[in-house]
Amino acid sequence: MLKKIILGLIAVALVVTAYFTVNRVQTVGELVDPLTYFDEFKNNTNNLVYKDERINLKEPVITINDQIYVSYTFANTYVSDIIFYDEAEKVMTLTNVREVVKLYPEQENKISFAGIQGTYPLTEKDGELYVSANLLEDFFKVRIEAGKDGRLFIAYDDREEQEQATISRKTSLRTHPRKKSTVVENLGKGEKVILYAEEDGFARVRSESGIIGYIPSSHLKHKETIEAQAVTDVEAWPINPLGETVKLAWDQMTNANVGNWASAKYANVDKLNVISPTWFEFGDETGALVDRGTTEYVKSAHDRGLQVWPIISHSFTNTGLTKEILSSSKKRQYVIQQIIDKSKLYGFDGINVDIENIQNETSAVWVQFMRELYPQLKAEGLIVSVDVYMPSNWSGHYEREKVSAASDYFIVMAYDQHWSGSETAGSVSEISWVDEGIQNTLKEVPKEKLVLGIPFYTRLWTETSEGLSSTPYGMTSAKQLVDKWGVIPQLDSISGQNYAEVEKDQITYKLWIEDYSSISKRIAIMEKYELAGYGAWKLGLESADIWDVLGQVK
Repeated sequence: MLKKIILGLIAVALVVTAYFTVNRVQTVGELVDPLTYFDEFKNNTNNLVYKDERINLKEPVITINDQIYVSYTFANTYVSDIIFYDEAEKVMTLTNVREVVKLYPEQENKISFAGIQGTYPLTEKDGELYVSANLLEDFFKVRIEAGKDGRLFIAYDDREEQEQATISRKTSLRTHPRKKSTVVENLGKGEKVILYAEEDGFARVRSESGIIGYIPSSHLKHKETIEAQAVTDVEAWPINPLGETVKLAWDQMTNANVGNWASAKYANVDKLNVISPTWFEFGDETGALVDRGTTEYVKSAHDRGLQVWPIISHSFTNTGLTKEILSSSKKRQYVIQQIIDKSKLYGFDGINVDIENIQNETSAVWVQFMRELYPQLKAEGLIVSVDVYMPSNWSGHYEREKVSAASDYFIVMAYDQHWSGSETAGSVSEISWVDEGIQNTLKEVPKEKLVLGIPFYTRLWTETSEGLSSTPYGMTSAKQLVDKWGVIPQLDSISGQNYAEVEKDQITYKLWIEDYSSISKRIAIMEKYELAGYGAWKLGLESADIWDVLGQVK
């Protein structure tokens, strides 16, 4: 029995020891060194705090000849991701809507950016890029200074309003908002702290040494607000450069041709103001583009009052090229320069970016491509539009807010709700699904830039005992099929579309119909949310009667 008691006491002791070790609860009033106490801080290196966060990086700050340098990881993650470094090609890029500036390690880097001129060296240490602290202060209003005791660096974010207070009496800065927690610094009367939050009689503050912790709120006085400083910015490009509602249709082309403008395909283009031919796509790993453009096509479009915004897309047959090209600063620039050169050759008015196979791992370089492309194409007088999927659980990495800021028009592809690979039959684009998707897109994209993508096609679904398949149909051919079935379509309350179904030879055929009624409802959504216009995929699949609807768009 005694043995069991002793073993039990030992077990309890081990549990208690483990608890105190994990929670680092110290004897009341005990003072510890915060630079060794907090896990985020590293030994024998410079450490950094930003706002009320201890930065957990190997070496966030270095000094060279009394000049402060900050790690690129900190600059990109905490200050701004327009600070972008291509580690493989050793080039750092700064972008805004009008400029692209490149800096290189171990060079002087005399640059002009956002109206500011200066010299901003970069250096590398142990495989990490370090950025001059002056760059962060000049362009982003983030100052890096040594704390009061010189052992810790502090990043002051002057872009945000801050609340400062004075210590009214000697007090202890503690790890937790309770009287019995560990002391990380003793503060004297008259010292200043930055105040972050107050709760249950305690205030979370940062001291002049850069130490973050809690003190009783009653020990603070003379609270004052430090006003935010405006970041130097450049003039935005005008909204709606087309000058009217966007009425766009995509024109799919598989080879270079001038277009048969006398054909039925182009019979109603007078109802449009933009045509977007599928001219360019990633051709190989160098970034060279497949080119289907012709000067004659542009001239014919212009003669009919149309602007021409050719598509630049990924390769649908070699999707691996997207990562290969977008991950390289040189290849991104090569693609951009080709677009500029071809705009001068063919005389088109804008570009439509349709890169649809972005993965999580390519999200950052996708955004960077748009940020580098936008100012350079705008400088050439080109309009920039971009196509992006409807919001969903899997497409958040498309970074809609950032991409819309680097484009004139953001076209949401409000179709392919059910597509060729879907496991269940359904509408290509239910009306309620479109409405909800527009609401969600507007959380990230301003309505003045948002263009509604609409389908000129549907899918015939075939259900058999062996499974499900589908075939795309244009609007006219789908109507002809239903007429052949001899059934009368009925309004489907779920999709908001006319629906037809027939069973023949133990095969069930289902068709959610795209027609005058559904197009009218889509345009009504566009007008309801005061969007910038519509874009239709694709020219030639529509029935003639829908132009009565589209022709009324003001």
